[in-house]
Amino acid sequence: MNNSINTSLKTKLSIYGLISAFSFIYLLLPILPGISVLIFTLIQCVSIYFVTKDRNEVKNKKGILVMIPIFILTLNYFISGSYLFKTTNFFVIIVLYSVMILAMTKKLPINRNNFEFIFKIIAKMFEPFTNFSLPIKWYIVSEGKEVQKYIIKRILIGILITIPCIIFLLIMLSSADVIFSIKMFSISDWIFKIVNFSYLIKLIYGVFVGLYLFGLLYTVFEEKQLVRKHEGINSLNNSYVKRKVQGDLIVINILLFSILIVYTMFIIIQFKYLFAGGELPNGLNYSDYARRGFFELVILSILNFGLILIVIYLLKEKIYVEKNKWSQITKISMLYLCFVTLIMLISSFYRMNLYDNEYGFTRLRILVNLFLLFESIGLIATFKYILKPNFNIIASYALIGLLYYLTLNSIQIDNIIAKRNIDMYLNGQTETIDINYLMNLSIDATPQIYRLIDNKNVDILTKNKAKIYFENMNIKYSNNELNWQSYNLSIDKARKLMVNK
Repeated sequence: MNNSINTSLKTKLSIYGLISAFSFIYLLLPILPGISVLIFTLIQCVSIYFVTKDRNEVKNKKGILVMIPIFILTLNYFISGSYLFKTTNFFVIIVLYSVMILAMTKKLPINRNNFEFIFKIIAKMFEPFTNFSLPIKWYIVSEGKEVQKYIIKRILIGILITIPCIIFLLIMLSSADVIFSIKMFSISDWIFKIVNFSYLIKLIYGVFVGLYLFGLLYTVFEEKQLVRKHEGINSLNNSYVKRKVQGDLIVINILLFSILIVYTMFIIIQFKYLFAGGELPNGLNYSDYARRGFFELVILSILNFGLILIVIYLLKEKIYVEKNKWSQITKISMLYLCFVTLIMLISSFYRMNLYDNEYGFTRLRILVNLFLLFESIGLIATFKYILKPNFNIIASYALIGLLYYLTLNSIQIDNIIAKRNIDMYLNGQTETIDINYLMNLSIDATPQIYRLIDNKNVDILTKNKAKIYFENMNIKYSNNELNWQSYNLSIDKARKLMVNK
């Protein structure tokens, strides 16, 4: 790598930062951004490719493929009107950006079966903040003008310290003197009339995002290799290996045996009473028995995953290197624990299904159902990890978790809820429907609620509530003219229904 960033690369990185800033302001800051989020992602992909192509510092060109799950997440803003995952999407996208940069530089130790890659991702998320001052150094302060750099640095520090002090002082003085408070209010009102603060805030947001993305991409080409830092990490890892805690084989086997005995009793009960529908004692109602306990089982199944990981961590050398008879028993016990966990997942899904058939869907129930599905995939990965401990289970869990989250963003959960519950009501499976709950869902549920208006089997109260719902939605969206950046398939479909109503 060159000792310094050349002028051409500086220009490309600066243009990327500017494009990121202005496209963020124009595409993401309007009210209810929709298709514009998708366009912003495509601009990012093209810009990153333009900056990184034909650069020797980019050791893994395929790292840009991480933009695919980012694209899937931003697709949610276009196809769905729900805001269930908007906040979490923001943080997941930041994580994926960090993964992409690490992948490009081949600094993502995904092949190592430990948590190091997670720490690297977290560190990479905060590293761009250290590069915010680079454009100033590149274009405002020339090389060698140390005195000028020092003065600018002192000015910036002075401003940063002064602002909060002035704000605090104004608040205290305004509280102490009414006339002073009135004067300050009139001055602030005058300033607000002159300065359009909404545009100013958008500009601040855009500059921040542009600097962050610039600083993140810059780390691909960063001159310093942080050798001393890596040496410190290696030293820490070496000392960590030496001081690694070794578990006692007998103690852990006793713990496993005790747990498995309890789980075995639980499995027997599941097969006898839940799956086979055996006669329940003490006049217990089967529907109440079957529809309870799924959340507890989900929590226990997660704890089982953790127990297996801890056992392998503590006894890895004894089980897979020494391979004595007690270690084989431990391995068999863990495989049996996997089987027990599978039964628990099946029981959880069965109980949840019974509950859904009785009361319909909610957001939480859909999240749990999908979680059970992906947890089952995680169980397969865990089974393989027990047999082959060199298998990267942490990375597998991370990938499965990402796929779970992408799935949640790729489906219209509120539409599924409304369709399921209305189908149950119209088919006579339930006598009533919680129309108030459906009306509080996102606009994704609107096409399904529309079905309640003209159906003769719908009671008059529910039908009137559905009509009022559409009247309110029509007022809301007719008075709220959205620009093209806010175009959303779900909102567009709902608007067409309002016109036809």
